[in-house]
Amino acid sequence: MVASSGGLKVGDLVRRPPLVIHPDSTLLEAVDRLMEHNVGALVVVRREEPDKAVAVLSERDIVRALNMRMALSTPVEAFMSPGVISIEYDQPLSKAAELMWRYNVRHLVVTKEGKLYGVISIRDLIKPESLQAICREGLFHSS
Repeated sequence: MVASSGGLKVGDLVRRPPLVIHPDSTLLEAVDRLMEHNVGALVVVRREEPDKAVAVLSERDIVRALNMRMALSTPVEAFMSPGVISIEYDQPLSKAAELMWRYNVRHLVVTKEGKLYGVISIRDLIKPESLQAICREGLFHSS
């Protein structure tokens, strides 16, 4: 769906509901979920607040945990990246590109009215239609 202002918005890149995992889930469960869905990151949510991201668990986090020789039974909360870089679904793609660059991340949590809506990745932003929209907006859009 293309936003009514004529340009693509962050929410237009969200292809499915976010894939989530709980802090007490294991490293092995995280690896299984990443592989099953062929994605590079999971959103960590608490069971009592399923629409609020508390962290993002990326492939990089998994590799770091394995490098530290953590057991596959280790809970996700022991090695997840603290903090969440998020963006509202109605923001321009240039804002998403700016956030990814500024914080050196490959995934952004997308929210809608403050609630978990989805995830976009750097791969979503390098698709031809996304790059065209970013070029039209001008990189590092001020909004």
